[in-house]
Amino acid sequence: MVDLVQARTIVVLADCHIHPAPGIVWPQAALDAFDGADLFVTLGDMGARAGLDALARIAPIIGVKGRDDEDDPRTAPPRRVLAVAGLRIACVFDRVEAGAALRVDPLVCASSETLMRLFEAPLDALLWASTHTPSIDRTAGRLHVNPGSVTLPGKDAPASFARLTLTNDAIEGEIIHLHGR
Repeated sequence: MVDLVQARTIVVLADCHIHPAPGIVWPQAALDAFDGADLFVTLGDMGARAGLDALARIAPIIGVKGRDDEDDPRTAPPRRVLAVAGLRIACVFDRVEAGAALRVDPLVCASSETLMRLFEAPLDALLWASTHTPSIDRTAGRLHVNPGSVTLPGKDAPASFARLTLTNDAIEGEIIHLHGR
């Protein structure tokens, strides 16, 4: 599935497990830090639709389904490709399950040929989740981003999300750490 989207600033989220009834909600510091987002991309395990609805009040939202997600058309597919500003950004929940990596620790990415088969064209970025730990790097000219988690960070990981900035056919990414979550 390829989605044509228009955005210059994309906030990437994952592994937040938002479930208001048991008490996991968006921290105000996170909502404040999302200011300026043109689009939210969620990479799975967002939890209840209420979490998506809260984000949708700030900017449009699109994503993929993880293991802890209520059914929602905004995040239904297991993988998707965003075509934005002349760039192709692939989104998956678990890179190994999706076939985009052979293993995670240590990371062994799938070959460019395999990624081409999975996503039907070359990629400028691959967004992934399922570890609750942020990481960002550029391999073979492709940006690889795991935003971590705003609400349930991994052991010794900060509460975090990623921000992508798209300009002039280029994509830059950064991990944003939330302090005092």
